[in-house]
Amino acid sequence: MVSEKIEQKTFSQELIINFSKRKKNIPSKFHYDLKGSKYFAKITKTKEYYITRVEKEILKKIASQISKIIGNNLTYVEFGSGSTEKIRILLNKKVKFYIPLDISFEFIKESSKKLLKSFPKLKILPTYCDYTKYIRLHKSISKNKIGFFLGSSIGNFYNKEEMKFLKNAKKTLGKKSFLFVGVDLIKKVKVLKKAYNDKENFTARFNLNLINIMNKQVKTNLKVGDFKYMTTFNKKKSSMENFIVSKRNQNFFIKNKKFQLKKGDKIQTEISNKFTISKFTKLAKSSGWSVKKHWKDAKRYYAVFLLQA
Repeated sequence: MVSEKIEQKTFSQELIINFSKRKKNIPSKFHYDLKGSKYFAKITKTKEYYITRVEKEILKKIASQISKIIGNNLTYVEFGSGSTEKIRILLNKKVKFYIPLDISFEFIKESSKKLLKSFPKLKILPTYCDYTKYIRLHKSISKNKIGFFLGSSIGNFYNKEEMKFLKNAKKTLGKKSFLFVGVDLIKKVKVLKKAYNDKENFTARFNLNLINIMNKQVKTNLKVGDFKYMTTFNKKKSSMENFIVSKRNQNFFIKNKKFQLKKGDKIQTEISNKFTISKFTKLAKSSGWSVKKHWKDAKRYYAVFLLQA
């Protein structure tokens, strides 16, 4: 109950700050209530969304190498763990603890229960938190910590906040730790546009669900039907940008503060920056990590980086 109150306060504060700007946005970390997490799980299974499929292929190839690179008695820490599907690929007998960090506690509890059935000896410690910030981990875990930030989530930060996340992750994991980061690479625009606009409209429903989250958390009383989803490619930033667009003039309140939306006004719900190998390497190094290795798929759509503190 305490965590829920803290999260509601944080959500309303961030909404007030971001809706007061000319270019309004909602940080993508807030997508993931139980319903939003389930929508995203459906997106990952669509034909158009290559990211999860390609990343899993890379992880399967490197799973056996992880044991050779890193020692025994391991603690896995996953930032924004979601369904925990990918971590299954990388679990082995050397992993004693698994700490999924996520903003949707209902979803990580649900996925942790499923994981425990497959790995009954694994000590799972689901942690409800804003995983982009410094997290004080449980004292009882093993010292050999490996972090995972998968799904190209490193591209979802506004205003260069990705560097702040990487610094916080290093502080959370501690000295001599490792961090695996999934990175989406620059590619043909038509491939990207399809990935963020699937035929079954799961991506649209995922983004529009933010209206439901706002209504539930901060009582905005908005209607999902008064918004539409759109996506575009920002060539200058090499990023896909998602928006929900107001279909009419409307007013709403957040903590007694009034906001207005005119017909056609856009609220950015996600940014997904794409990287080159050199661009991400530079980012990692400037955040205090050393790049130990990286792996790419055959089409060079995606890369998984191994960083060391």
